[in-house]
Amino acid sequence: MKKNIDIIIVGSGIAGCTLAWQWLLHGKSVLMISDVEKGSSAVAAGVYNPTILKRFTSVWKAGDQLDVLNDFYTKVESRLEQKFFHPIDILRRFHDEREIKTWVKKSVKEDLKDYMSSEAFAYENSAVDAPYDYGKVVGTGWVDTIGYMNQTVQYLKEISSFLKDSFDFKELIHSVDQVVYKEFQAGKIIFAEGFKLRSNPYFKNLPLQGNKGEVLTIKVPGLKLDYIIKSSVFLMSYTDDLFWVGATYNAEELSDGSTEEAKEFLTSRLERFLKVPYEIVEHKYGIRPTSIDRRPLVGVHQLYKNYAVFNGMGSRAVLMAPWASQQLFDSLYSDQQLHLEIDIQRFIN
Repeated sequence: MKKNIDIIIVGSGIAGCTLAWQWLLHGKSVLMISDVEKGSSAVAAGVYNPTILKRFTSVWKAGDQLDVLNDFYTKVESRLEQKFFHPIDILRRFHDEREIKTWVKKSVKEDLKDYMSSEAFAYENSAVDAPYDYGKVVGTGWVDTIGYMNQTVQYLKEISSFLKDSFDFKELIHSVDQVVYKEFQAGKIIFAEGFKLRSNPYFKNLPLQGNKGEVLTIKVPGLKLDYIIKSSVFLMSYTDDLFWVGATYNAEELSDGSTEEAKEFLTSRLERFLKVPYEIVEHKYGIRPTSIDRRPLVGVHQLYKNYAVFNGMGSRAVLMAPWASQQLFDSLYSDQQLHLEIDIQRFIN
């Protein structure tokens, strides 16, 4: 006798966990399959931000994504009875007077005015050098991604909805109205494998690219930050005296392991504004899954209509995944069309 469930999810990163909760919050049953190997989500600091602070522009569909995000993570916290969702403003450290003028000019644009302060913001902190003050961004914060993923997997284990397994495609059987994997049968299966998608026989032809990211965890005894500080790198409180510093972006060099070059980049940029001693506690890396057009890869297979993919969110998975998973759920159960810019049909002739 096969065990019946509504959905099989392959992958336990931010994407997979968000899919699982989207289905659970809609009263559906799930099975998550993962070998729980470290992926890019394990090094994600989890910052969400509707603006791109390098260029002072807005993130694609930021308003729609934020509307879903706040409600979604709050509901998951309530179900888990755990805290991992942390709204907090970001301060973009200005480097010179020219940046201030550019910021003020951009802040009145229709797509930015709800998030960016209209003038320079003063924040006195003796540990941080900021002679030109900051631009303040609201509607921002961070998700404790490690806590979110660990708590989700633990919850799924408790309700017998988690299978620790390296997914074996030879065990996957497809029919018109269901899929079967070992002793389980489901209406549909969604692959949320991150960079491993490149080895997936059904979706490997999608234009998924890798982008290596490295972050540091540092210890700074006594440092207190009321905001996330963003300069050429960000500095963010994590827990106790620990802070995140990140991140690097490298689409060319995708080797395993953290690098001295990235460490040098992160520490040199950090020391331009952090004026107190610190200790490096951990140096981590991951390969972010991105697409060639910087939009998520979401949708169903052309031939196997019960096979779907949920991938390609890169460094913005915390922000994008709740909205994109709602899009996928509605398309599968309510016949609503996926947003055209995330639908994988854009890459299929």
